[in-house]
Amino acid sequence: MHMKKLASLIVFVGLTFSISAQDQPTNLKEAVEMATASWLFGDWEREGSDGSTRNLSFKWAVKDAAISIHSTGGRGESHGIVGFDHEAGKVVGKSFSNGGHADSEWLFVDGKLIEKITMNGVQDGEPRQMTFARSIRRIDENNMEMAFHRVSDSGEVGQVVERNGTKLVQTWKRKK
Repeated sequence: MHMKKLASLIVFVGLTFSISAQDQPTNLKEAVEMATASWLFGDWEREGSDGSTRNLSFKWAVKDAAISIHSTGGRGESHGIVGFDHEAGKVVGKSFSNGGHADSEWLFVDGKLIEKITMNGVQDGEPRQMTFARSIRRIDENNMEMAFHRVSDSGEVGQVVERNGTKLVQTWKRKK
């Protein structure tokens, strides 16, 4: 895949990439600007498969330094924070929910935001870890698409996950 522009960006877990020093952002504000991702800020919603409303919000928590992400709906709620790791030179996130916590790494590739997420929690009394990726693509000013991808044991982002023959892709609408 030819990558025209590669820059790190926002929201939840661990993808490694290389870019030239001149293209590398030095803070979160630069990462957002380089990725032309300011469209993501604001409140989004969609209808879940059970008919309930899902909400997702991206806001500056600390101007130009930290982004707050809040998600509600269904049986869960999560709060996360995204910032720039100056030592590693990349955008990373940490989130907490009623099901556990997650670490993430963000980048922007070919018009999509890619967030690789490692979730840690407990299921049936046993610790559980799961890694997956989300790609977020702007459709237009008021709509975005979020697709869920498999991640291989070596960390490579793969195909969109399918359940019962249907790709796991969601359409979110900007709240008015």
